[in-house]
Amino acid sequence: MDHQFLGSNRPSSPDNATKTSRFSLLYEIYEIFKELLFAIAVTVLLTRFVFIVPIVPSGSMIPTIQIDQRVLVDKMSVHFRPLDRGEIVVFPCPDIPEDLYIKRVIGLPGDLVEIHDSQVFVNGNPLTEPYLAEMMHYSNESYSVPEGHIFVLGDNRNVSNDSRRWRSTHYVNLQDISGRGLAIVWPLADIHWLE
Repeated sequence: MDHQFLGSNRPSSPDNATKTSRFSLLYEIYEIFKELLFAIAVTVLLTRFVFIVPIVPSGSMIPTIQIDQRVLVDKMSVHFRPLDRGEIVVFPCPDIPEDLYIKRVIGLPGDLVEIHDSQVFVNGNPLTEPYLAEMMHYSNESYSVPEGHIFVLGDNRNVSNDSRRWRSTHYVNLQDISGRGLAIVWPLADIHWLE
């Protein structure tokens, strides 16, 4: 008596093979699309809440940051840890709020910042600044930093549009700080931590 067995040994019809192939292709497209959406969501979350990577269009922070370098900026830590003198921060310019500026923290809340004899003094003490591009060509200025604010200067002092030169205020509100500069990340040949 002959028996017929149905199942995996039965040859597939051309229609079944086409359907399987089409299903495989659709599944692969779905998987790629899903991974792409996940990558976009992670990128949006990171750039919205954790990091930004602005390009620096000016020479105000030379030699620390060159024109057209990209800086990795940490947006989170400014909410959990107070700023220290000497740190590099990003913030909207008080005179032009739509422009992000990057400068170095010189005066903290309550500090007296004085500039004379081509030197910066904080609370009467000369500030050691090995990062400066050149000797400063300005002097005889004094700033009392209000509570809740900081006083900032560029490392390329003689060309920097910073706290000394703004018309609306000489200080940056701590609540306006966008983040801390962590590292140069572009071009790749220039990657290094900021100091």
